[in-house]
Amino acid sequence: MASVRPIAMYSWKEILPRMEEIRAEATEQFISAWKDAQARHAHDFTWHETMGYVIVKRDDAARRIVLSPRGPELARELGFVFDPGSAGFHPQDPGTADRPRTAVDPATEAAETHWRPAHARFALRCEPPYLRTFSLEQLALQTEKCLQERRRILKQRLNADEMLLSVSQFPLLGAGTYIDRQGPPNGPLLRSQLLSDICLNPMAPFILEIGGITDRRGIVPYTGVPIYRDTHTMWPFVDQDLAADPYKGGILVHSSSSGRDSACSMTTPAATTSPADLGTKGLPADASPRDSRHSHTAPTLSRPLLLEPPSNRSCLLLDSPLFGIGSGGVLRVTLCAADLDEARLLHDQLAPISAIMAALTAATPIVRGHLVNRDCYWDVQCGTVDDRSAQERGIVPLTTAKGTLLKSRYGSIDTYLGPEKLTPDAAFHRQYNDCQFTYDCESYWKMKGDVGIDHLLSLHVSRLFVRDIHYASEHMLGSSEKNGTANGQEHFKRFLGCSRQNVCLYPPNKRTGSGWEVEFMSLETQLTDAENAALITFIVLLSRVIISYRLNLYLPISLMDQNMARSQKVNAAREQLFYFRRDLFGGRDGKSNGSGRISKRGNSASTWHTVHHSHGTAGPERGVFGLHNSGQPESAEYVELTVDEIINGSDTYRVTGILNIIFNYLHTMRLEYDVEQALRRQLMLIKKRASGKLCTLASWMRNYVQSHPDYAQDSVVPQSVNYDLLRTMNDIEEGRVAAPELLG
Repeated sequence: MASVRPIAMYSWKEILPRMEEIRAEATEQFISAWKDAQARHAHDFTWHETMGYVIVKRDDAARRIVLSPRGPELARELGFVFDPGSAGFHPQDPGTADRPRTAVDPATEAAETHWRPAHARFALRCEPPYLRTFSLEQLALQTEKCLQERRRILKQRLNADEMLLSVSQFPLLGAGTYIDRQGPPNGPLLRSQLLSDICLNPMAPFILEIGGITDRRGIVPYTGVPIYRDTHTMWPFVDQDLAADPYKGGILVHSSSSGRDSACSMTTPAATTSPADLGTKGLPADASPRDSRHSHTAPTLSRPLLLEPPSNRSCLLLDSPLFGIGSGGVLRVTLCAADLDEARLLHDQLAPISAIMAALTAATPIVRGHLVNRDCYWDVQCGTVDDRSAQERGIVPLTTAKGTLLKSRYGSIDTYLGPEKLTPDAAFHRQYNDCQFTYDCESYWKMKGDVGIDHLLSLHVSRLFVRDIHYASEHMLGSSEKNGTANGQEHFKRFLGCSRQNVCLYPPNKRTGSGWEVEFMSLETQLTDAENAALITFIVLLSRVIISYRLNLYLPISLMDQNMARSQKVNAAREQLFYFRRDLFGGRDGKSNGSGRISKRGNSASTWHTVHHSHGTAGPERGVFGLHNSGQPESAEYVELTVDEIINGSDTYRVTGILNIIFNYLHTMRLEYDVEQALRRQLMLIKKRASGKLCTLASWMRNYVQSHPDYAQDSVVPQSVNYDLLRTMNDIEEGRVAAPELLG
C-alpha cells in the first residue's frame, strides 16, 4: 500500500508574495458560492452548536489543579483525522446525509459527534455530525441530553486525576505552575514570557497561525487587562512577571534579552476614537463610478488610532495570541437560513443582542491568576489576536498597507447587510452603518461591478480581504483548488476563519448541502449542560421569532460598540445600561427613522443635542433617542435599558421584552404540554438571570474567591483557592453540590 505524501503547509512570510493571488481566488470562490445559491431552492431552517471544553489535572495532595496537555491525544482517540487540504469540518444537512429528517437518540448522536483539537493542547472542540432540524420537541427534550451524553463520552476517556470543565479561560493560565509538564517560557513557537510552548497544539495550522499573528504585526501583541482593586491590592498595581515599566512612549518593551519590541494592543477595539475625530468621509454610494475607487473608508491619520495606553500599574499584561484563541471553552450557535435574504435578516437583528448575551453569560473574572476589573473575555480575545501592523494602526504613515484599520480582526461587526434591495418601508436605514472601516477595492468592484452583487454585501465581503491569512496549504497555492479541492471554498473560508465578529455570515456549503449561515459568537460557555442548553434554546427561538415577526432590533453600530464595551464590566448584567430599541415591531413603514438626537432620561425639559457616539460609560441618567423633540420615553426610538428591561420588558419605557415575545410565539405554536413546559423551564433561567434573581458565573466565581479563607483580598488567586474553586465547579456540574444563587 502506497504511503500518503504529507501535504505541505506554508507560513505567512512564505505566502506573502502570493497574497493578492490568494485574495483574488477567494473572491472568485465567494462569487461562485453566491451564484450557485441564486439557483438553489430555499432550505429548511436548521441549526447546530459548537462546544468547547478545557481538560485539567488535579493533585489532591498538593491541592493544585493544572491544565492537561492531552487534547490532541484525546481528539485522535475520538476519531479526529487531520486533513490539511480540508476547509474544516461542517455538520451535514440531514436532507443530504444518509439519514431521514427525524429525531435521533441523544446517545446515538453523541457517539457520532465530530471532535477536533483547538489551538491549545488542553482544549477540545466538537460539533454534532449533522445540522439539526428545527423541532420544538427536540429543542426542549433532547438538546440538554445530547450535551450530557457528549460530555459523558469524553469523560470516559479521561484519566482518574483529570476533570472536564466548560469554562471560558483557565484561571491560572500564565501564572506560576499552570500546566502539566510545563517547560520554560520564551520558546521558539509562542515567543512568550508567560506561556510555555507545551501549551500550543503541535499541529502545523495552529503553530503557523499563532506565529503569523506575531510575524504580521512585527511585534508581540500585548493586551492590557485592568486589575480589580480589592482591599489589600497593591496600588498602583505593578505586573511583577513582566518589565517594571514596559510602556515607553506608547511602546511595550520586553524585559528579556531578546530585545523584541511590541506596540500596545488595547482591549476595546474601535472604542477609543470617535467619528468626530476621524472626519466625515463616508462609505461609497451605490452609484460610485468605477474610476474613483477608494481602497478604504477611514482617512489616513497623522496620529495613532489608539489613545495612550493606561499605565501597566493598573493592568495585567498578556503577551501571546494563545491567551485569546483556542485556549478555553466556547459556545457558539450557527443558524442555517432558508436563503440569503433570511440570513441577512438574522445577521443584522442578532448583532444588537450580542452585547446583552455577553453580559448575561459573563464567566471570566479571573485572568492570569488575578481578579480583573471585567467579567467577560471578549475584548481580551480581540486584543490578543490583533495582527495589525504599525501602518494599519496609524502609528506610522501608510506605505504598503491597504489602509488604516480601526479594529482587530476579531471584534463587533463593521456593517449591517440590510436587504438586497432597499425600499422606503425597510427597517434598515443607511444611518445605522455609522462607523468607518477599511475594505479591499479590487474585490469590491469585482463583486459589485462585474458580477452584480449588491453594495452592502460586496462591502461586507471585501472588508475581509484587507487582512492577510496566516498560513496556506499547498492545495491553495497549486491548481488543484481551482479544480474543486475542498469544494472550491478553502481560500475564502481561510479569510473567514481569521476574521471573527460577534455575528458571522457564511456562504452555502456544497459538500454538506447547507445554505447561508449565521453564527452567533458572543456567548461565554457556562458551567453546566442545563445552562448551555438554555442559551442554545434562547438563541434558536429568538432567531425564529425574528423571522416570523420580522423584529426590528437595529441600532447604530457605534451604539452597539458601546454596548459591547459596557457588557464586559463587572456585574454588567445587573448594573449597566444598554442602548436598545424601544419598539421592536416598528421601523418597517419608513416612519421610524431616528433623529440621532438624545435627551437625558428623567429630564424631559432638557435641550436636545447631536450625539457624537463617544464611548463613555452609562451614567446615572439614561439617554433617550427620540423621533420628536418632546424628550418623552414613549416617543423614543432608542433608550438606555437594563438587561432586565430588555429581556423581561418595562412598563415605564413601554418595552415589550424579548422573552415575552418568545413566550407569545410559543403560545401560538399550540405545543404539547410537556414540550411547552420544558421550553419554559429552560427560558426561566434566562429570565431569572436577567432579572438579577440568579447571578452570572463571573459573579459567582468572584464571590467564591473573595470569601475563601486563603484569599488575602489582594486580587491574587493562589493555587489553593483555584483548586477549591475548580473542584467546587466540577461538583456543581456533576450535581454533587447545589448552587441555588447560580442555577436556582
